[in-house]
Amino acid sequence: MKLRWLRDQRGSILLFTTILVVPLMIIFGGLAMDLAYHGTVDDELQRAMDAASLAGAGKLGFDSSVFPTVRNFAKSYAAANQFKVGTIDLNLNTANDPNSNIVLGIWNAGTFTPSLDGSKVNAVRCQYSTTIPTSFLRLIGVNTLASAAQAVAIANPPATPGCGTPILPIAVVPCAFQDAGGGFNNSNGCGASLTWISSAQCTSQSGPQFCNTAAWTSLNSTMSPHKPKDLEDAIKNAGSATPACNVDRGSGTSTPLDNGMKSVFPTLWDTFKAKRVATLPSGDITKADGTVVYQASKGGWETGVMLVQSDCPPGPLVGDHQILTYSKFVVTQMYDGNGQGGGKNKVYCAVSPNPDSQAETYCSSPKAGETAVFGYFRCDQLGHVATLDPVPRAALAQKLRLVR
Repeated sequence: MKLRWLRDQRGSILLFTTILVVPLMIIFGGLAMDLAYHGTVDDELQRAMDAASLAGAGKLGFDSSVFPTVRNFAKSYAAANQFKVGTIDLNLNTANDPNSNIVLGIWNAGTFTPSLDGSKVNAVRCQYSTTIPTSFLRLIGVNTLASAAQAVAIANPPATPGCGTPILPIAVVPCAFQDAGGGFNNSNGCGASLTWISSAQCTSQSGPQFCNTAAWTSLNSTMSPHKPKDLEDAIKNAGSATPACNVDRGSGTSTPLDNGMKSVFPTLWDTFKAKRVATLPSGDITKADGTVVYQASKGGWETGVMLVQSDCPPGPLVGDHQILTYSKFVVTQMYDGNGQGGGKNKVYCAVSPNPDSQAETYCSSPKAGETAVFGYFRCDQLGHVATLDPVPRAALAQKLRLVR
C-alpha cells in the first residue's frame, strides 16, 4: 500500500504536456513568424515585379531600338523597390532568355510568347526568385524558404481612340505600312505617306499605294457612311473647338465602308482649310527610326483615322471591314481636279501655307473627276484603353495594364 503511489499513473499526461508545452509553443510560434516573414517578402517581391514590368512596358515603342531603354527601366524600378532580403538586381537579359529576369514578348489571348520583333513586342515580363533564411525553422532542419514573383505588363494600341484627338470618319488601309517595308503589324508604316484618291482604280499619276486607299466609315452605331449628312456632321465635329467624343467602334469589331468622295468632299475641304495650322504643334513627322519625313514648319491638320483590314492593293472599299487600330494622321493637302470656287478664282489644291511635295503632280496638272486627301501617319500616343490583342502598332495606348 505504501508503494501504491509509485504505480499510480493518474496525472502523468498532464505532467508530460506541461513539460512539452514550452518547446511546442516556441516551435509553432517560430513557424508562424517564419511563414509571416516569408509572406511579407513575397508581397514585396510581387510589388517590385509589378513596378518593373510596368516601367519597362511604358518604354515600348515601334521598333527594337527602344529595347535597351525598356530593360534599363525595368531593372532600375525593380532595384528601387527594396525588400527585406535586400536589393533586387534583375539581369538585363539582352539575349531574351525566357528563363531570365527581364523578358520581352508578345501577349495575345492570355499567352506570353518571348520575342525580339520590335514591331510586334507589346509586353514585358519580369520574374525573380530568391531564398529567404529562416530562424526557428532551422530547429527542424529547414534553413531557407523559396520566394518568387512574376508580372507581365502590356502597352498595346488603343481599343478606341479616346477623346484627345479629333477623329475623321475615314478608314484607311494598312498598305502604307506594307509599302514601307514590312507587314501590317510593322512599325515601318510610321511616317508613311498616304494619298486617298476617289477613283476605285489607279490614276496615271498614282504611285504604288495610291489606289483607293481609304473610304468613308462609321465611327459609331448611330452614323452611316452612306449618308452624307452623317459624314458632314462627323467632319464638322472633328473641326470644332471642342469635338465630341463620338467614337465607340473598337479594335477587332467591324465597320461599314463606303467608297468614293461623293458630295461630302467640299465639307472636308473647308474644314481642312479652317483647321490647318502653319506649324504642327506635335513637331516633325518622323519614321520609327527618327528620320524626318515631313517638317512641322510645313503645317497641316492633326487628326486621327482608323485602320481597317484589306488586301493590298485594296480595290473598291465597300461593305464591312474589321478595324485593326486607330492612328494619328496629319492631313497635309487637299486636291480637287474639278476645282473649288468659281470662274477665274477656281483653285485645285489647298496649298497655304506650304504645299506637300507628294501632291505636286496633282496640283500642277489637275484632272476633272479626281479628288484626293494627302497626309502622313504619326505614331504618337493615342487613346486611353489598350486592346488585349496584337494589332498594327499605329499608336500606343497611354494606359498600361498588368495582365499577370
